[in-house]
Amino acid sequence: MTIIDLEKVEEGFLGFSWAQLSPRDRLKVMAGAPKTVWIFGAGASHHYNLNMRNIPVPLANDFFSAFNELPTSDGFNAHVGPLISYLQHNRGIKPDDVPQWTENIEAFMTSIESELDHLKRKKEKEEIDAQEMQDIFLLSSVFNNMNFIFANVVNEAQNGPSFSLYSHLLNFCGPNDTFITFNWDTLLDRALASAGGWTPNNGYGLTFSSALDGTWRSEVESSPIFPTEWKLLKLHGSTNWLVPYTYVNLETFEYRSLVPESDLFLYWQSSLPYETFKSRWRGGYVPTCYCYYPPNLPVEGFSYEQLSAGNGHMFAQVGLGGIFSPFKEPTGEGVPSSPLLITPVRQKRYDLFQSKIESLWQQAEAGIRTAEKIVIIGYSFPQTDIRPLKLLRSALDLRGGEISVEIVAPDAKEIASWIGNDYLKKACSLLTHSLKFEEYLQILWKSSPQLMKQAAEKHSEVMAWLERIYIIGQKATEIYR
Repeated sequence: MTIIDLEKVEEGFLGFSWAQLSPRDRLKVMAGAPKTVWIFGAGASHHYNLNMRNIPVPLANDFFSAFNELPTSDGFNAHVGPLISYLQHNRGIKPDDVPQWTENIEAFMTSIESELDHLKRKKEKEEIDAQEMQDIFLLSSVFNNMNFIFANVVNEAQNGPSFSLYSHLLNFCGPNDTFITFNWDTLLDRALASAGGWTPNNGYGLTFSSALDGTWRSEVESSPIFPTEWKLLKLHGSTNWLVPYTYVNLETFEYRSLVPESDLFLYWQSSLPYETFKSRWRGGYVPTCYCYYPPNLPVEGFSYEQLSAGNGHMFAQVGLGGIFSPFKEPTGEGVPSSPLLITPVRQKRYDLFQSKIESLWQQAEAGIRTAEKIVIIGYSFPQTDIRPLKLLRSALDLRGGEISVEIVAPDAKEIASWIGNDYLKKACSLLTHSLKFEEYLQILWKSSPQLMKQAAEKHSEVMAWLERIYIIGQKATEIYR
């Protein structure tokens, strides 16, 4: 016999009770929820501004505004010289005018790539002159430079408490959900880890050679406190996934690595100094975030053949007096690294890191094809992102009438139009929310009383707990009247 009538209990109390459930208990009662694939774009992370300068994690059209307002552009803590030099010599933008320059980052990177491709074709025909050869060096330098600037702007913007809107979203996710993101930031990673049902050791769908967790280890020293099937698939890479230093080869114009086909390394956290380029470590970063220069990779993670120059070749080091230090800077042990990022050019080259990224795409495809529900938040499926669009359309084609779709973004109706009415009409239902992420969470929150009712009706333990706290609340009200 129940003490309370769920139909008569105030919704405010039921919503409060849902919020008081621990993540472990909430996921137990959500075990039967529809398997959902959540797809995130930059608009989902743009809400976060808990860094010391209150600058939101940037979108493509305000990336350079964030660059100029965050520590990335301050002093000698970041190496931004190639970018500034390129802007002055090739765009006519003086260093003093850079803070007013706000070009869309995707358009900017595409223009760099287009110029390099043009010069590559001329070089193949031996039609290149001395000035164009200088342009090649400048373009290659800025392309290499931007990979680190991307990571640093994101790291500086997300360098704050781990609590974000993603943390709220997890209150409404089932234990079998999959999270697909095209963002480089680690806000969702941290939210998943903080919830207690996910670990970076196997939660990314990738295998890492080793992880920096205070020191380099075989894996992060943590384990989930309750089981889930949560997977976080980051299809454009992540700021905390590291590979040996990558750069544009001046002979082939291809993006390559110091150690081709190397294993992948994970940066998780370190409050103490670690080896990095020229030992330019700086502290003050929360887990998953680091200063401009990522950690050097441990030599133990490579074979002798991988680290050798090869027959007929040798390594040479040139030491130049610079502006970063009045004294000679140490070399630093280990292999210099780069973040593994699919950079924002119009024609994204997924084959650059095919051995690392392709398995994630396959897992994403499998997740979408077995999903009952797909929720797209802050991702517009831009016309240049051909592969993600094909992935969604294919799933809707194959499983007509079996998948419900929700689109959350201020321009949700335009996104639906781009996905295509012919495809979306094959969904068993379609909801477009012309809202920001935080506004959508308010809609989810309104469902919490009903979720609490369902949990109490299904689980006797939940019903008994609900009755206990209800009676306590009633007695407290009587006492303090």
